[in-house]
Amino acid sequence: MKTLLLITSLLLVLSGCSSAIQNATQYYQFEQPIDSSSRNISETNAQLRVQTVVLRGALNNLGIAMKIDNNQIHAANYHLWGESPDVMLTATAQQTLFKNMPTWMVIKGLPVITELDQQTFYELEYEIHHFNGDMQGNANISGLWHLYYTHPETGRRLISVHNFSRLVPIKEDGYDGLVATLEQTWLNINLDVAKAIEQARL
Repeated sequence: MKTLLLITSLLLVLSGCSSAIQNATQYYQFEQPIDSSSRNISETNAQLRVQTVVLRGALNNLGIAMKIDNNQIHAANYHLWGESPDVMLTATAQQTLFKNMPTWMVIKGLPVITELDQQTFYELEYEIHHFNGDMQGNANISGLWHLYYTHPETGRRLISVHNFSRLVPIKEDGYDGLVATLEQTWLNINLDVAKAIEQARL
């Protein structure tokens, strides 16, 4: 009898361990490789301020979003972003634009600067409507971005508005593949934005 109870207890423990392993929370983030670099204001001829990316509704949750059908988004319980998506997307956007716009001073946020010559600047605002995977094996990022121009004499004005939509097949299975595809897609979006801002410059 004691042997039977011991075996039963052991099986329950193993079962609990197996369940815990299967349900272990996984955290993900964009790789965001950063090259050693620096830039002095004297080496630039324009300033771009990247505002914090705005994600609609549940997309800014830590649970990685999956589109179930046309009207339903599911946030994963055990596959989570390692940081808030808006923070991650903003940091990646700033790094990508900084690297690919060598004559611009690209910074995050809207700091208070009293120097008159630095009160002339451009602002980039992102609004993300889709940032998720889907049941067909795609990664989806879509939304819009605004470009503003501020001058101490004329104030702040809107320069342009651009809509974008990228639906990209995921090459690798699982959340690793989804995260990698979302990162590459966001990188490509920002490369296109860098080119568009250069062309829209006043």
